Amino acid sequence: MLYREAAVRISQTVLLLSRELSVSADQMFEYQQEGKVTEEQAATHMHKVQVVLDVLFTEILDPIMTEHPDLLPGCCCSDVSETDRNGTS
Repeated sequence: MLYREAAVRISQTVLLLSRELSVSADQMFEYQQEGKVTEEQAATHMHKVQVVLDVLFTEILDPIMTEHPDLLPGCCCSDVSETDRNGTS
């Protein structure tokens, strides 16, 4: 079992990296729209970002969340309230 403090730090780092990589992909899309990079360059970058994100989540974050499910980030778009998930109303 992974030490909880380490799990918290690692999950925070993965989520931070995920956000930064997503921003990078968004910026590349904007550069493509502005004609600064080709569609192929943008697609290549976005594909590489997706590969990295997949590895970050499946190899690092998913095992941590399995061990420490309380560290799962909340979903702002869910219509299920916290009390509903806990079985109370």
